[in-house]
Amino acid sequence: MSNQIEIPNKSHFKLNEVCSLTGVKPYVLRFWESEFDHISPVLSSSGQKLFEHKDIEAIAFIKKLLFEDKMSIEKAKAELDLKFISSEAEVVEESDEDASESFVKERFTRNLSNSDIQKLVMAKAKLSSLISSVDSIKQRNNWH
Repeated sequence: MSNQIEIPNKSHFKLNEVCSLTGVKPYVLRFWESEFDHISPVLSSSGQKLFEHKDIEAIAFIKKLLFEDKMSIEKAKAELDLKFISSEAEVVEESDEDASESFVKERFTRNLSNSDIQKLVMAKAKLSSLISSVDSIKQRNNWH
């Protein structure tokens, strides 16, 4: 079972098409829609749900995490956030580091405990200290 599926070149897919492509039953897909923010079909003017490429990719990845990797839904949510946050963070311009940092903080803190957050804050402080030390050594030795 592989999460690599060939998605036809069209913009939107009906529920039955998504189920055929991914091998996920409609009732499972409806449940996943309620659990995973990364599956967000749009409603057509007739009220029918239409899925985009990003939805199908997320469904295939969720299927892999739950069925192959045997993850819990909570762990799969965190893994999905990690996978998609890197691609979303690339969209944020490098010159806007403060916005990027708050974006990353917001996405990660939803799935982390307080002790995990404290550990990350301490690691960030240590890394900042290390960077400062490296910068001062560079400056002292005229390295560019």
